[in-house]
Amino acid sequence: MDIMEINFTIKSELYDIPAVFCQPDTDGLLPAVILCHGTASCKNEVGNLFIHLARSLAEKGIASIRFDFAGCGESTARQQDFTFYREVDDTEKVYVYLCQHEKVDAGRIGILGFSQGARVMAEFLGRHPKEIKTAVSWSGACHNGIGVFVGWFKYYDEACNKGYAQIPIPWRSHLDLILPKKWFDEIRDSSPLDSLSQYEGAMLAVSGTKDILVPYAHAREIAQACRKSRLAEALIIEQADHTFNVLEKDKSIAEKVVGHTASWIAKTI
Repeated sequence: MDIMEINFTIKSELYDIPAVFCQPDTDGLLPAVILCHGTASCKNEVGNLFIHLARSLAEKGIASIRFDFAGCGESTARQQDFTFYREVDDTEKVYVYLCQHEKVDAGRIGILGFSQGARVMAEFLGRHPKEIKTAVSWSGACHNGIGVFVGWFKYYDEACNKGYAQIPIPWRSHLDLILPKKWFDEIRDSSPLDSLSQYEGAMLAVSGTKDILVPYAHAREIAQACRKSRLAEALIIEQADHTFNVLEKDKSIAEKVVGHTASWIAKTI
């Protein structure tokens, strides 16, 4: 099956959103999945995980859209424009775009969030508890309030004084992560698990036992929070780290997660 990818931009009031629409080259309307990347990442995700997932979905007849949040990847917005609820609003704009796309079945849309992208997804699902058919959390950080971001909150005083904080991120080499004070305030005051309690579609929460950023037991908390869901499951991957070992020489775990996720979405969308 041929797979087509189209690079384009979604217009927005504050900044434009760079995006990629991936689809199988077939006739008829397609189900589609929104892919939300994590903090300090981009639309292709670490190790190109989102590219691999997009192609796996396309092979199963499912389209997808991946995009850059403000200040990430190809986004020309300032990093100071990156706030939690702006991420949710960006996801909303992507959803509206999909619903209006000539190749997409607006009644069969799913969403996947990676790390903080899953937290964004959770808030988005609280806005669309009935419309979204299926959802997947990869290493999701969906705690109410500060949760696993407590380490970053030691920079909160800097954000209050300067309007933003510069946080060293080991995997970004010399590029510090810039987070505005508003990001800290919105993370502290948001309750994504409460939002998930309204969601009625299917949910799969995937995590690895070697994840040192988000405890893997949180995947079960995400599934349990989806009390109204028609199906909610947690999948714990032995020996997998936060990014499912995609940066290791042996990529079998990452391939397993991508394959299982694509199959699960195909069954539930």
